[in-house]
Amino acid sequence: MKKKSTQNHDETDARNEIDHENEKETPFKEGVDICQQLMDRYSKSSAPQHRHLLATAVAMRSILSSESLPLSPSAYFAAAISALDDSQSLDATAIGALLTFLSIVVPMIPPQGIASGKAKEAVEVMARLVGKEGLGVASVRGAVKCLGMLLVRFCDLEDWNSVHLGLETLLSFSVDKRPKVRRCAQECLEKVFKSFSHSNVLKEASKLVLSLFKKHMPVAVTLSTAQTGHDSKDEISLRPEDLEVLHILNVLKVTVPFLSVKVSSKILSNLCKLIRSEFSPLTRHVFKTIEVFFGISQFDAVIMEAENIVVCLASYVSQGEKNPGDTLISAATLLKSLLDKVHTVESSSWIRNLSLVSCSIAGLLTSEVNTASQASVVMKDLINHHIDLPASLIDENHSSDDDFHEIEEADAIKSLCSVFENTLCSSNQIPDEHLLAVLSVLFQKLGM
Repeated sequence: MKKKSTQNHDETDARNEIDHENEKETPFKEGVDICQQLMDRYSKSSAPQHRHLLATAVAMRSILSSESLPLSPSAYFAAAISALDDSQSLDATAIGALLTFLSIVVPMIPPQGIASGKAKEAVEVMARLVGKEGLGVASVRGAVKCLGMLLVRFCDLEDWNSVHLGLETLLSFSVDKRPKVRRCAQECLEKVFKSFSHSNVLKEASKLVLSLFKKHMPVAVTLSTAQTGHDSKDEISLRPEDLEVLHILNVLKVTVPFLSVKVSSKILSNLCKLIRSEFSPLTRHVFKTIEVFFGISQFDAVIMEAENIVVCLASYVSQGEKNPGDTLISAATLLKSLLDKVHTVESSSWIRNLSLVSCSIAGLLTSEVNTASQASVVMKDLINHHIDLPASLIDENHSSDDDFHEIEEADAIKSLCSVFENTLCSSNQIPDEHLLAVLSVLFQKLGM
């Protein structure tokens, strides 16, 4: 009997979610009483959630009318927040209806329609109640979305105290087990971080993200050592706490472009601890997260952690066919991308790492056909982008202050040539088209 009740509850939430999607397609009209619009839309519906929503809207309108207040979105908002703040006598159904009502009202409030102080108070009220047991998915999702809008549109984004609690609440729901709640929280997080411009607020917000990530690191480290077959799905048989690790990695993907350099560096350092030589359920997720770091315009943190990242990725790639082919190519591509970034700002680091990166990727050229083909593309791109014959090797009379640097570059190129020599010598097979294609590009770059 209990199982049937739970099933009905889930079905109600599902219907409610669908209704909210429909509301997106047919938005409410500005300048028209929101209570009347809700009655026009749902008065013929027998769905319990609609009846509760209409009852809430009518109650709010009654309060406003009794106080001779305008039936404006801002006034409805104030009445609903006041009702929530005095919620000791309200059950989960009533609270859920109020939260849903707020999620409809807040988008209709014009800019500057809520004072920043009032917005902060509203966030505090909603943050206290949104985690209440018994609330349906749609109500929680609506409340989370409402929190995001309050932060972005009405709170003082230059005052950390004004946004701290709301941001902390969004972060907690960004790893929620309910997919629609979680995705909504992550979308709101991205919008909130985009809205921050004050350095101190960004610094404190970055610390919150780092704190949440560190909280999940012990489970993440354990998960990174779990062995799984090449064809298995990463998330099969994972415990709820394991899934939260995957969720926090998704949080990083949307917040990384806005985090402080110091925090980004610490996160990258911890991500490297999750890269083992052997494939794990975390491998693909960690690679995708690191890829986001490589894609942002501000990459000081990447440069700071370059040596660590190269060692971890090269170790993984060097395992060859022991690991899934797609992850090998992902790691190889990341290595190449990292060299691209390092080359532009830190030539000495580039020279030190070129040999290790080239050696690990070159090892894939003798793998199975699909992996070798993709590795060939990565390797050719690397050679074209990074190998230029130093002037000192072309002109014997060349002399400049850059001679020492050019000697280092020449040594790096010689090391690269040695990598391919060893690859050829260690293979007992005739070189295939993929290896030969790479050698052809190398010879052309060397003027041969």
